[in-house]
Amino acid sequence: MKRRHLLGLGALGLLGGWALRPADQGRAHDAYFAELNRQLQRDGEGVPTLLLDLDRLDANADLLAARLAGRLQLRLVAKSLASTGLLEYLAKLLQTQRFMVFHQPQLNRLARSFPQADLLLGKPMPVAAALNFYRQLPHHLNFDPDRQLTWLIDSRQRLQQYAELAAALGRPLRIALEIDIGLERGGFATPQALAEAMQQLGQLPGLQLQGLMGYDAHVAHTPLWQGQIKAFSEADTRYRQFIAGTEAFSGLWPTQPRLNGGGSLTYLLHSQQQSSLNEIAVGSALLKPADFDTALLEDHQPALWIASPVLKALNGTLPYVQSLQALIEAWNPNRQHAYYLCGGRWPALPVSPAGLDYDRLYGRSANQERLIGSAATQLTDQDWVFLRPAISEGLLGDFSEIRLLRRGQLVGRWSTIGNA
Repeated sequence: MKRRHLLGLGALGLLGGWALRPADQGRAHDAYFAELNRQLQRDGEGVPTLLLDLDRLDANADLLAARLAGRLQLRLVAKSLASTGLLEYLAKLLQTQRFMVFHQPQLNRLARSFPQADLLLGKPMPVAAALNFYRQLPHHLNFDPDRQLTWLIDSRQRLQQYAELAAALGRPLRIALEIDIGLERGGFATPQALAEAMQQLGQLPGLQLQGLMGYDAHVAHTPLWQGQIKAFSEADTRYRQFIAGTEAFSGLWPTQPRLNGGGSLTYLLHSQQQSSLNEIAVGSALLKPADFDTALLEDHQPALWIASPVLKALNGTLPYVQSLQALIEAWNPNRQHAYYLCGGRWPALPVSPAGLDYDRLYGRSANQERLIGSAATQLTDQDWVFLRPAISEGLLGDFSEIRLLRRGQLVGRWSTIGNA
């Protein structure tokens, strides 16, 4: 009896364990992606493609404009929106010609493409890169860097370097001073350090101060014990302390200073709370890649996809364990099939058809990315898979163009700006 009892318990244990096996997550494309799949089957060019939903982009832009409500000037972040067509579209829609730029080649590109733009560097640039900008600037260009470009300075050493560059070029350089309001990523760390830089600046006539820039991305990642509103308040208080420290330098401080900061992850806080800023930089919130799925951006919609054709639709067999495939897929139906894409290793996750995932046992590939899924995905080698990027920064430049959607239909293309 005791032996039968133990055998019975063992059988129940096995049955219980089997009941815990993964459920079949596979689904066919939903209506939105099924229509895109049909269009790409008909009009696709057989290569990985970036898709931008203009209706969702418009909704995100309208939401951003309503939240800012004219209280803060908007500066579009070029590294996250790296397409002249996209920037031109958003600049018109959001009524701004202010752009934040992070790469010297992109800076030259924007100076050529947007002759009326106001450009602010989003990070300190090595002085050699600044010199290269002027060397590559066409003489006939309508863009005037002496009035329309502001370099970012984060240290007294760089302040001196840019003063020497101004002297060598024989032209004034506009600058903003980067301040550390809690991110701990450089910039002037205290109002006292800023005051010392201002004193130094008074001896450097070739530089024209435009204002301050303080980035508060750390507020969006506040630990639970801190509290986001408290963290925002502390960062904003630090910003105000830096501003107050400039009052003794009335001869250097502009009458209408640029007080830039914020970002996609914190712009809503600046629009809801009393903010020291008069200008805010936003980029990724308009496309909402997956890394921006936060409570502050929950009303924004994902607008950017990667579409890749399926090169091969095979069974999910792994090397060295071919004989175990039937048992493996009986345990986990989501390993029934393997789908190899054209390209891969993007910072993105498969979203359609549902139930696809990277094969962590097989590994990633930039050439033929392997996804696994169940038969319920209904994929063949005539279909396309859709992935949602985690970021747009750096990604757009990996593609030569973006294909545009309007009401679910392919309607046009915009070229992208390279990452170099």
